Amino acid sequence: MEFTLNVKPNMQAINFVDQVMENYMTVYNLPYQKELRFVVHELVINAVEAMEKKNTDSQEKIQVHVIQKDDEIRVTVIDDAKGIAVSDWQKVFEFDLHNLTSSDRGRGLLFIKNMVDSIWFENISETKFLVGISKKFQA
Repeated sequence: MEFTLNVKPNMQAINFVDQVMENYMTVYNLPYQKELRFVVHELVINAVEAMEKKNTDSQEKIQVHVIQKDDEIRVTVIDDAKGIAVSDWQKVFEFDLHNLTSSDRGRGLLFIKNMVDSIWFENISETKFLVGISKKFQA
């Protein structure tokens, strides 16, 4: 199974992707449904927030691509924001408990890393950023 969603960077898109993923995983009876819904939800929220900070053009979209083959699912999320600098890719997985703020943001990628088999980043261009994950269904 494979599909791609192209959505505007807004709250409705987050809810839409959440619903599509829930329906997809239920229909195909995939394992790790809660975890995978959380992972995709966080990736889409990050993309929406990054594009909001950029004050995006109304034509720009977030692309969510899902491919499931045999015992593995791969999800990529591409946004039109600048993304994370290569030098900071490892830092996003570090969480300093001594430097907590009142914000509940900033921990999503750390949680995601611990819920999937692999996570990767790619700067596609100066303005396109990809985050990908893969999760195997069986050991």
